[in-house]
Amino acid sequence: MSGRADGLGEEIMSLAADMLCLDMRFLVQSVISLDVDVVPGSGRPVIGNGRVTFFEESVIADYRECNNLPARQLAHCAFHLLLGHSGDEVSDAVSLAEDIVVEYVLDSLDSPHTTIPGRDERMYACERSFKRAGAPVPMLMEGHISSLHDWERNSYESMFRRDDPAFRAPADDGRWAEMAQQAMAETEGFIRKTGEGSDALLSVLRIRNRRRYDYRGFLRKFMSRGTAVGEDLAEFDPIYYTYGLSTYGNMPLVDSLESSERRMLKEFVIAVDTSGSTMRDSVETFLEETFSALMLSCDGKGSRLHVIQCDDMVRRDDVVGSKEEISELMNGFRLEGGGGTDFRPVFRYVDELIENGDLKNLKGLMYFTDGLGTYPEKRPRYDTVFVFCDDRCRSHEVPPWAMRLEITTAELRGFGGTP
Repeated sequence: MSGRADGLGEEIMSLAADMLCLDMRFLVQSVISLDVDVVPGSGRPVIGNGRVTFFEESVIADYRECNNLPARQLAHCAFHLLLGHSGDEVSDAVSLAEDIVVEYVLDSLDSPHTTIPGRDERMYACERSFKRAGAPVPMLMEGHISSLHDWERNSYESMFRRDDPAFRAPADDGRWAEMAQQAMAETEGFIRKTGEGSDALLSVLRIRNRRRYDYRGFLRKFMSRGTAVGEDLAEFDPIYYTYGLSTYGNMPLVDSLESSERRMLKEFVIAVDTSGSTMRDSVETFLEETFSALMLSCDGKGSRLHVIQCDDMVRRDDVVGSKEEISELMNGFRLEGGGGTDFRPVFRYVDELIENGDLKNLKGLMYFTDGLGTYPEKRPRYDTVFVFCDDRCRSHEVPPWAMRLEITTAELRGFGGTP
């Protein structure tokens, strides 16, 4: 710990760090990694790039009010960095939601040196916010926080704010992401060993450590690679070409390459869960972005894309083979279903297509679902991935033979580049 205020404030924060390390073993590395300054003045702590600045007058006043308050504030700041929160880059409502998530974790842990008055009131407000949002995810909580009356918003500010959100910024060196992974592993190990622990902490750490995906890059893995014969315009220089023709007649100086290699979609199956539990908006988003990506890889020469709708039975199979057909299907697409969820009919149907010779070189099957259904027991003859578009960041189990892709709506819409 470093500081420019030699005195009681620095001693208090040093003691607070020691108490945190005793109370929360999983937080030791995070506390040690923090650069803590104690400077003259008053105000809320300021977080930026792995450094936390405390103001001595406020530290002393907080300690006199409640001995645990400095340790609580230090833990609050450490968790913001551990969870990758960035209050300066988001709306006031989201930054307040970040504070709510952190305080909920600390109140759930209820450790000896971070417990402060008002726990029951804060827990009630947290659980209310999470229920409205569906998960302890700040971006999902924004709508609820924004809808609060002024007096409610002021009450939340008083209960949950511990640092100055105007200056809050995440560390940019990846160390804190690694520490979040380590903290999650230690927490899971502690829970397995003792049967005790904080589900709240584990939940937010799993959300923090959830792998981010490039959806287009993932989709690219299922595409066959081939060689398309034709002019490669990227290698074609029209200046020399036309000069040769004009000067020597039918004798271009430089001709274009006759072939170029690019990814081409040959055979692919998209299965859509159209059961009653699947949200229509997420299905439409998935199809819109998937069709847009596939149009870049469909050459119209032997390509076969099956779009199968299924709830507890196969409702529809649309087969397209060109960009024009994909565009037509996308513009007039209608969902059919609304019953229960059973994945097995799709796999039986696709197996029949293979046996009948309708599919000769199937690269893979992508199944979009909410996961609440019956999976096949046997591994199919083709690669299979189940796609879960879940903004609530829930964990989904799939059979060991299948791949799992969990993405949010923002990640689904956020990819760029070309295949």
